[in-house]
Amino acid sequence: MEKRKRTRNYQKEYYQYFSEFFKDVKKEFRESIGFREEEYLSSGELALRDAINSLPCPVRIVKIKVDVKKHKRAKDSVAYLIGYDFSNFGKLAVRYYGEVKLDKVEEHGKLLKKYFGLDKQKEKLLKNFELKGYGDPDRWYWFDVVSYDIINKRTDYLREFIFLFQTTFIDKILQKFEKRVDYVSKYGLKSDPILPLSEIIKKDKILNYFIKENKTGRTSELTIEDLQNHICGIQLIPSVPEEVKKVFNAAKKLYIFGYFEYFFFTVSLHYALLSLESVLRNKFSSIYGEPKRFVSLDEIIKKLVEKGIIPKGEASIYDAGRELRNSLSHLTSLSVMLPSSRTLYRIAYQINQIYDKK
Repeated sequence: MEKRKRTRNYQKEYYQYFSEFFKDVKKEFRESIGFREEEYLSSGELALRDAINSLPCPVRIVKIKVDVKKHKRAKDSVAYLIGYDFSNFGKLAVRYYGEVKLDKVEEHGKLLKKYFGLDKQKEKLLKNFELKGYGDPDRWYWFDVVSYDIINKRTDYLREFIFLFQTTFIDKILQKFEKRVDYVSKYGLKSDPILPLSEIIKKDKILNYFIKENKTGRTSELTIEDLQNHICGIQLIPSVPEEVKKVFNAAKKLYIFGYFEYFFFTVSLHYALLSLESVLRNKFSSIYGEPKRFVSLDEIIKKLVEKGIIPKGEASIYDAGRELRNSLSHLTSLSVMLPSSRTLYRIAYQINQIYDKK
């Protein structure tokens, strides 16, 4: 590390900076959620509020000098590597480790690895401005790489810190600060048994009631290969959007997994109908532009019929699909549908019909 100038006490300056910084973090967060009474805040907001109110925490900081002429991606001639130890809430301790030049980071490798966990791979990423941050959220610590001067851009870093804190540590924040009723303990509920793979991939007993018959009239039980054979020929044409294909292919997978859990056949149908809704909305938007208000599927179907995308004689089939999707989306009890690859074929046909080149 380069020797600190005797004319300035950087340790004291950064201690003062973070002393004020953590106060501003609390103020900024209060303003971001508005001045609502506690009863109007969600349990997640209350947990995040309590976590932020528990700050400050110990901080480690090293200043990095950057040659902006050499590093075109640099935002400033000054950058920082800052370590936060959130496992020690309420304790303000700031340790300044001096100043290093970005191009000579490796000269201080031992110290940076010991106090900032900066190994050779991270060194390389840091020098190319490809390292944003790293750490272990489960252990409540994080090293933030800030590519600009936090002294001159205090407000920017304030907001960046709040975003970093709540996104990186949200699981730990909820676990530590969220005040929710533990219903498992309250009612003495038992966890589900952890089953071996051999149990999970057993054929669902309901499928024993389904049989297949060969040409000679001989019957046998359905196999997982049979289920794959039912749907392997169902394909979407190249012009169908990728996001639609992903949803529909998930429906095909779920159909196969119905071999292990019978109700997956119903989930498969639901996903297939969702892919149909997706293609209807995608096509509508490509013709009329992104709607500024919510447009019902009923209205979308009518518009696509007017444009000749959906044949008039088949509008009722699309309507029936819309109604079935609604019934599966708004449940009051578990619906169980019979396995039907024919329905998947019909939905794939409708999707292809909409994106076929007329």
